[in-house]
Amino acid sequence: MTTTIDELERSVNLYRGLVEVSALINSITDFNELLSAILDVAGRVMHAEASSLFLINELTSDLELTIARGPVGDALSHPIKIPRGRGIASWVRENRRSVLVTDAYQDERFYPELDRSSGFVTRSILCIPLFQQETEIGALQVLNPLDKPHFDRLDLQAFEAYGNLVATAIAKMRAIEREREQKQLEKDLALATEIQHSFLPDVLPSTELLSVASHYRPARNIAGDFYDVFERNPGEFYFVVGDVAGKGVPAALLMAQALSMLRLFVHPGMSPTDALARWNNRLCDRTIHGMFITAILGKILPEQHLIEFAVAGHCPPWLRFEDGTVEEPSILAAPPLGIIRNQIYELNQIHLSSGSHAVFYTDGLIESFNAARKPLSAERVKKVLAESGADLTTAVAALIKAEAEHRGEVAPHDDLTILAIGLK
Repeated sequence: MTTTIDELERSVNLYRGLVEVSALINSITDFNELLSAILDVAGRVMHAEASSLFLINELTSDLELTIARGPVGDALSHPIKIPRGRGIASWVRENRRSVLVTDAYQDERFYPELDRSSGFVTRSILCIPLFQQETEIGALQVLNPLDKPHFDRLDLQAFEAYGNLVATAIAKMRAIEREREQKQLEKDLALATEIQHSFLPDVLPSTELLSVASHYRPARNIAGDFYDVFERNPGEFYFVVGDVAGKGVPAALLMAQALSMLRLFVHPGMSPTDALARWNNRLCDRTIHGMFITAILGKILPEQHLIEFAVAGHCPPWLRFEDGTVEEPSILAAPPLGIIRNQIYELNQIHLSSGSHAVFYTDGLIESFNAARKPLSAERVKKVLAESGADLTTAVAALIKAEAEHRGEVAPHDDLTILAIGLK
């Protein structure tokens, strides 16, 4: 009769523990707080001297002692990797089977190193695997019952029921954490996009002799492409079109750094070759190894119908003349920025008559790939420009449409920037 009462009392305590952990699943929103609560409840429900939670490292797939209660927990400052094939928890993980150990030092699977390092003496162990469907989570164990020499089968059954709720709680919390991280990432990307766009010109200059039109489309939320047009002296305008090698956040950071540098040291009357050389040396000092920038830096003198520019590894412009003729001029170019210090750049000049314009762009235009991996052809670009007329906005819109039609349903392979400069 006594045994029946004991078992009933233990079942009641188990029920209380299960109700408690169910409430924890729905109330705790912090992962570390949940893990602490899991061990506290485990020790209390199982009347154990110590408890330990081993989790699978999602990056390395290693089993790690993540949190513990008792003498080992007092010494645990960071996760301890458990070698494969060593210890009860490792065996439970690999075999996906619960273990009841009545005498730890008589079990060959027992790994006594933690006892030796902490001074704790393990007598009896309950250890259960934690998993959700096919996803491994880890293992949970309690050590040394406080009210008897060792754990028994009723304890194991109770602990397994508790383990099912623990696995659900951890899986749910990890899903919440991933969702939270994703939302934070989306928020950070939105802010990064807003910051990056602040480096680009809000309004392009326009005079009786000069007209400018542009298009900027990142392949992702943020990009490595950039452009700018600014006036340094009355009737003297500078422009730049550039492309940072790579995509995403690193390229965007280098883009912001590079554009900020350029605006600081372009002075009135400065030659594009001198400005590009100074810019290159500064980038050689600051650029992360393996990253570089292709760019065209130029000066517009509308009264002289002249565009001067220097090229650092960038694609040449397209020229559309008043009669509808389109050509790609031969240019003098040097390697990209940020690779070779003290690089010398050659000056290119374009004389544009009234009604003509130059189209500068990044390689997202000519390297726009369709489903068959074919790039947008030079002939298609020439035809589009020839048929688009003298209006810059119309010409840029025609190029955008041609690129999108060529690509079809394929996502953009690269960032795309187009800057058209016309002289009236």
